[in-house]
Amino acid sequence: MLSSMNLPDGIQRRRTALDELNMRSIFEENDVICAEVRGFQHDGLHLQARSQKYGKLGRGQLLTVPSYLVKRRKQHFHNLENYGIDLIIGCNGFIWVGEHVQVTDDMVVDQVNKSEQDDAKPDENSFSPEYQEKNYTRQETRENICRAANAIRVLSTLGFNITVEVITETVDLSTSINVAIHEMLGSEFYVLVAEKESVRRSMTKKK
Repeated sequence: MLSSMNLPDGIQRRRTALDELNMRSIFEENDVICAEVRGFQHDGLHLQARSQKYGKLGRGQLLTVPSYLVKRRKQHFHNLENYGIDLIIGCNGFIWVGEHVQVTDDMVVDQVNKSEQDDAKPDENSFSPEYQEKNYTRQETRENICRAANAIRVLSTLGFNITVEVITETVDLSTSINVAIHEMLGSEFYVLVAEKESVRRSMTKKK
């Protein structure tokens, strides 16, 4: 619903027919977006994105896990500072792992201009250091995204509850024993994760 959207100009005003026509300059089919479910009505599912932490997602991976593995919590947005990545863990089983995005309450993001810039062809300055720093994700961050995504895949396959704490522990385990990212999906690492979870559960019972 347009009435629940945070428009690119950041101004609180009544939405117009022009805003509705311009929505395709912000969102398109197959875009990955983060939004709150406002409710179900006769014309379908109604979403809302009332602040800058919601909106179009980029520079990351979207994973799906069985929804019963996700523990319901008040906070769904998490920042893993040590790895420079963000996690959005949805109760519907959709989990986003992406590059950390710094968002402040008073920041206004012109998503229309950003979309136009993304669609534009590179010019002679496209490969300048300034352009690359602004528009490209560092290799270390990309590796951390893949490592966290594989940790989620392992936990999902093993049928363990998925929380930010368990994801972080699994990522830390892989780095502490120098397991390569692709080797995290091997049987040996599955066994290590299962053993670690078994120890954690036994310790919890003792408490």
